[in-house]
Amino acid sequence: MRGADLRAVPQLCCAKGGEEVIRRLHRLITGVFPDRRLRLYVLILLVQIILYSLATYVIVRYVEHVPFTLLDAVYFVIMTITTVGYGIPFPVESELTITLIILIMFTGVMTVLLIVPALFAPYLEKLFQRTPPRTINRNIHDHVIIVGFSGTARSLMEMLQVSSGDIVLVEENIDEAREALSMRRAALSIIWGDYNDDHTWTSAHIEQAAAVILCEDEHTSAKIILGIRDRTKAKIISIADHHSYDRFLRFAGAEYVLSPKNITGKNIARYAIPGPYFETLYDENPYCTIHSMEECPSVDRKKIFMLPILEGYTCVGTTIGDLNRTNRFSFEVLSYWKGSEFVVVPRDEDVIDKSTILFMLGTEKAILDFRFSELKNGMEKGYNAVIAGYGSIGSIAFAELKNEGIATIAIDPHVEDVPGFHENAESEDILTKAGIHEASVCIICTDNDDVNIFTTLMARSLNPRVRILAAAHAPESVDKLYKAGADYVADTPGLGGIMAANIVLADHIHLLIALPDGRKIAAAYIQERRGMNIGTLQKETGVLVLAVRTRRSSLVHPDPGYVLEEGDEVIVVGTPPALKKFIRITSGESI
Repeated sequence: MRGADLRAVPQLCCAKGGEEVIRRLHRLITGVFPDRRLRLYVLILLVQIILYSLATYVIVRYVEHVPFTLLDAVYFVIMTITTVGYGIPFPVESELTITLIILIMFTGVMTVLLIVPALFAPYLEKLFQRTPPRTINRNIHDHVIIVGFSGTARSLMEMLQVSSGDIVLVEENIDEAREALSMRRAALSIIWGDYNDDHTWTSAHIEQAAAVILCEDEHTSAKIILGIRDRTKAKIISIADHHSYDRFLRFAGAEYVLSPKNITGKNIARYAIPGPYFETLYDENPYCTIHSMEECPSVDRKKIFMLPILEGYTCVGTTIGDLNRTNRFSFEVLSYWKGSEFVVVPRDEDVIDKSTILFMLGTEKAILDFRFSELKNGMEKGYNAVIAGYGSIGSIAFAELKNEGIATIAIDPHVEDVPGFHENAESEDILTKAGIHEASVCIICTDNDDVNIFTTLMARSLNPRVRILAAAHAPESVDKLYKAGADYVADTPGLGGIMAANIVLADHIHLLIALPDGRKIAAAYIQERRGMNIGTLQKETGVLVLAVRTRRSSLVHPDPGYVLEEGDEVIVVGTPPALKKFIRITSGESI
């Protein structure tokens, strides 16, 4: 090593040592004063003490001509700012000294008054915060108990707003229970209690419950199930992160085990596959015990399908009117979804692009024939995919695409055996190496919504033509992902909420999809002969009827004068309060 390099070593070590001291000091300060505003006020106070101490020392010593040390000046300034009031320990004759003392008292006291509430506000807030109740002081029955205040639980409570039944949330974390308490839902009762305490479940009236839905982690859920299964005849539904825990939770006593992440992975993959695949949005609720009186053969029965439009389709760039005029497959375009916008009644001039998802009413054969006819060359041109995130969702999507023979590269910094790059997807270099510029589709599904949003922005800017499918773990992230450039966003908690709600509401309504604007698409049978027409139904409930499936035919956007009959299936879109009224009319009872 050269002499100049050797001389630089001590300087480098000192620099590194200094940086380490600064980092430790920063951690200490942020630990003592976690609030940023409080740190600012304390810093201002320290600066005032230093400057005023120096000014006092100079003025008293050289203007008042009084023997005065710097320590005396610091003591005097602190006593004045804190208003202790021990008096002025030196004679005051100069107006300059009087002005300085007034300035110290005014500015210093003001700063202290800013610090005190900022320092004690968090503790006072916790002290006077409302404590969640430990019991329900009324008799309830046939209610739904939700255990754990997770993202899926929030979505589930929103879905169950269509019901008139009671909802009880049981949460053992007091902060989570307080947050739930702030929601102030009319039908929601909250119990804060230990999951291992029998009194908690007695307070929730578990013996009279219709359903218990567990939204905690798998280990906690298994422990709870084992503790309550002999106390209730309610349906026990467990929400699991990993579908692999299904049989263990069922063995513990769960009647249903749902994995929103598993469904999200398959859901996103289906929208990415350029083959003859589509999703049956609505046929029948498998949990429903009520069916129409007559059924057509399944091959001829019309269903509602969600058909994502891909880049290779010949209808890309054409309009809804063009599609209807050239349609030779006997299906009807019901509505469409483009980005965050759901269009109930399509106009003829509305343009179809690769971000469009068509809602179509027809037979499975008709939709299948249409999709085959629309694919130009499909995978022959080299269809490939990039997946950012190889966790619970990404690994499932990867397996689905791999089964279809689609070349797929995955990116994940947390999974060692990722089939691609063990790197962060928030990197232009890594996305480029993974082939984002040539990719046909990009699936973005890490466990962090902030990462998903930023990666979506990057992928869209690097390849404006790529089809981007993203997963959101919080409802508020859905709109941001659409704005960032996603063509389709799967709301993971929302999917879990719909799945669980459909088990609870099976004989009353079937929730199909939650739209970004808060409305829901749902379907129900007319269970009593009402003699009510479509126009009256829409006026009295506030829902909008999309279609009616009768014993003889299916009607898209039916005439308001059509009279509903017992056994008709009505597909509607509406807000939760509107759907609640819709349930009362179709079922003839209040649930």
